[in-house]
Amino acid sequence: MKGFEAIMQQMDLLKDKKILLLVTGSIAAYKSIELASMLKKLGASLRVVMSDEAKKFISPLSFEAIIHTLVLHTQSEDWTHQDIEIACNHISYATWADVAILAPATANTIAKIACGVSDNLILSTLLACDKPKLIAPAMNTKMFEAIQTQDAIHKLKDLGFEIIDPRVSILACDTYGKGAMEEILEIVFRILRSIGQNSFWKDKEVIITGGGSIESIDSVRYISNHSSGLQASYLAIALYVLGARVSLISSIFPIELPSKIECLKVKTATSYLQAIDAKTPSNGRAFLFMAAAISDYTPCNPSDAKLKKDTIGDFWEIQCQKNLDILKEINSPNLFKIGFKAESDEKNAISCAKKLLNSPEDGGKGCEVVCLNLIGKYNPFGSEENEMIFFSKNTTYHTGFKTKLNISFEIADFVQNLLC
Repeated sequence: MKGFEAIMQQMDLLKDKKILLLVTGSIAAYKSIELASMLKKLGASLRVVMSDEAKKFISPLSFEAIIHTLVLHTQSEDWTHQDIEIACNHISYATWADVAILAPATANTIAKIACGVSDNLILSTLLACDKPKLIAPAMNTKMFEAIQTQDAIHKLKDLGFEIIDPRVSILACDTYGKGAMEEILEIVFRILRSIGQNSFWKDKEVIITGGGSIESIDSVRYISNHSSGLQASYLAIALYVLGARVSLISSIFPIELPSKIECLKVKTATSYLQAIDAKTPSNGRAFLFMAAAISDYTPCNPSDAKLKKDTIGDFWEIQCQKNLDILKEINSPNLFKIGFKAESDEKNAISCAKKLLNSPEDGGKGCEVVCLNLIGKYNPFGSEENEMIFFSKNTTYHTGFKTKLNISFEIADFVQNLLC
């Protein structure tokens, strides 16, 4: 599975965004150095605030070597240089930030924030910051599950803080349970979403299909295609970052995804359709991005056992029948359908793609938008880059050759612009 490092190189998702990282006294403080490093690689501007307890675990110099700015702590706070752009004090750091992330957050700090206590630099900085604030707790399981801690967390949620729940893992106290600070990648995804969400996509229901359907010939062989699932996965990330509630239905998941993306693994065309039906809302409207490559044909009589070569002979004729056409099958008024099409016949590709915009009665699929892949100069299957043409009934947009993550954001923008 590809790591987030590959995604980081594709877009400056946090370029010039000002992120304030606050670190409290937990053994998990060492992981905050990794968090700072990843945020820096994504193009963010960083400032760090450390409590005196955090400095017992790691040195401010560890952060300063990465972020190339002064870490704010009790010994470095400075009120004498107010003429510089960002003075090293809690008011300057708090007003400078676009978003604040407290990672790790101890039980003591969480309780104090909920009560409005500001008796140290971490608390004073958070209280002075009026931008989005995220909290990643790290503590012993019983401390996390204690009624007092849970009451404080509920209160923080009501106050607008976003809580990044801890993981179940072996803890520093040699017990196994919920309390380990969430993985760095997941925290980065949550920061991206906090900064990147917009009013159009926020809380919209989105269903994405990806990968290629798998139609069994026998118990070990099948008919499928070269779809890697990358475009669908990047599309899921883009729409998650923009604020949507995303379900990804796919036969393959090639990259790490945010934990809040619901992943449904399927194989056959029938199982894709069943999963889509299950996720289609009975009230309201969802967006269906049909990026999966569904096999056009499926074997008529698949075998439950492996067919032997000696029995088959020198030639093997497999009788197939037309597979179901999911976009045609789905006619729910609660779905805004975005179709995807791949064509190698450049001469007729555009006319074929535009047919999907017609109603089923007119030989189309009833799509509102179609995303066309032209397979000619290069093969997009398995590649990190692609080129697409988007169509609606009145608009056309050519992406040019770029990363699939870039294209995913452009697909989202194209749909948004149609409806705004």
